[in-house]
Amino acid sequence: MTIPYSDWKHGEDYRVIELPNGKVLLFITGNHQLLGISPELGAHLQEGLHALTAEESEEWQRVAEQGIISDVNTHRLAASSFSDGANLAININLTAFCNLGCTYCFADGGDYGRIQGKMESETVEYIFDLIRKHVTDTQAVRFEFFGGEPLLNFDRIKEICDYSDAFSRETGVQFINRISTNLTVMPDGVLDLFARKKFIVSVSIDGGSETHDHNRPTKGGGGSFDKIIKNCIRVREASDDITLVARMTVVGDQVSITDNVHELLAYNIFDYFQIYPGVVSAEHNSIFSSLVTIERGPVTVGGGAQPQKTGSGCGSSGKNTVDPTFYRQLSEFFDIYPTLFSPGNRFRGVLEYERFADMIIEGKTALSYCSGGRNYYTFSPDDSIMPCHRLVGETEFQSGTSKEGLTADLSAWRLSVDEHQTCSKCWVRYICGGGCKQENFVATGSLNEPNPEMCKSQIQLVENVVRMLAQQGEKYRNQNRVPLEDLFVSCGRPLVMNLRSPAAALPGDLQHFHSSY
Repeated sequence: MTIPYSDWKHGEDYRVIELPNGKVLLFITGNHQLLGISPELGAHLQEGLHALTAEESEEWQRVAEQGIISDVNTHRLAASSFSDGANLAININLTAFCNLGCTYCFADGGDYGRIQGKMESETVEYIFDLIRKHVTDTQAVRFEFFGGEPLLNFDRIKEICDYSDAFSRETGVQFINRISTNLTVMPDGVLDLFARKKFIVSVSIDGGSETHDHNRPTKGGGGSFDKIIKNCIRVREASDDITLVARMTVVGDQVSITDNVHELLAYNIFDYFQIYPGVVSAEHNSIFSSLVTIERGPVTVGGGAQPQKTGSGCGSSGKNTVDPTFYRQLSEFFDIYPTLFSPGNRFRGVLEYERFADMIIEGKTALSYCSGGRNYYTFSPDDSIMPCHRLVGETEFQSGTSKEGLTADLSAWRLSVDEHQTCSKCWVRYICGGGCKQENFVATGSLNEPNPEMCKSQIQLVENVVRMLAQQGEKYRNQNRVPLEDLFVSCGRPLVMNLRSPAAALPGDLQHFHSSY
């Protein structure tokens, strides 16, 4: 029997990755298997399968017959439904107002340049109507309390949590509560609610005081770091059941990623970090010395072309540029990343890194980059339902209204990565899932045509994780990553087990092909 893997291509169906110590890894795109191979075999595979010796070709065939080399990811993706892989998630855009003045904010300070006001009680019932109709088989729903600054509409948060308690008793549906906040305000009762409902509190804090106060000043121009870190400490002291996440947006290079993480880590209050490249418009690059810059195209409004707003989510295509410093800083951070774990600190990892590690170690397939337009939707004060929180107010992408529910054609949001013209030829496609659709649109004018610079970032991130896994011991590789399912990594990236054959099943005569990485 001929196994249909003889025409696989390097960089598309598999990837050879070299380690600093001279060892070589083989990453299989079709099942996320990671194998240790000889440098000689690695060199032949980089050239292509046609370059294999007769003995290597025979060995490749035998390994494929055992299922160690396979394309189970392709079949799992093809057989999946858009509702698979993640809980139903509702992003609740509670208010258009924010009390900080972050110049790089994609939401134009909270109102997206397009909406006003705050969410009122009448929308709450509509939210639960949608849940009744669209809750997934998991029978779990994650709320994403968002804004603006969501704690400026704390009454609605309390109302939604009370409603969810009653809804759970009636239906058995369980709720996970997560909030994205700058934590500059602490309404009466907020600590009790966070503790009682075991909130995931994602705090926008870009690093230490120098970096954060430069990036995220108050609207009056003052610093916000001291107030935020004091409130983070209050949240931490309120309950160990609260998961506290430091959400770092990287836009400048005055202080390195490593130094910023170390400064926050020293407080020993954060469970996880998120580190994400922020995008700053070209006209503000001189302000930030930005590592990631976008030159946005014009937006057609009323028949005329107008400049794109700094924080606005869409418009016609633009050009992204990423300073090489960003990639260098990422590599330097990965070199020290495993040293950040210590028994005396509650730090459990950087969410994106741990998610990728989990997909490789456990064998999981990404069904999409995020759950937007699949089982993730945003309700806003303007009565809209959007497939992505970054697109609030962009009527061309509206999925429905609070009263009517989902009414739009969402097929573009549910396109398989194997149907993408570009992504279908990329070796990280079943980990990445096709790139952020909003970022794709800004950069290329298409939801499903990836932003080349973000592709480069995702590929380097996967390579860094692979190298780290290969060089770390069993203790790191075996740590518990189950909580990641609830933490909204990559906007709720939907994942399924890919049901691959275990590498441990390799027979003894093939051990030189597979090692114990």
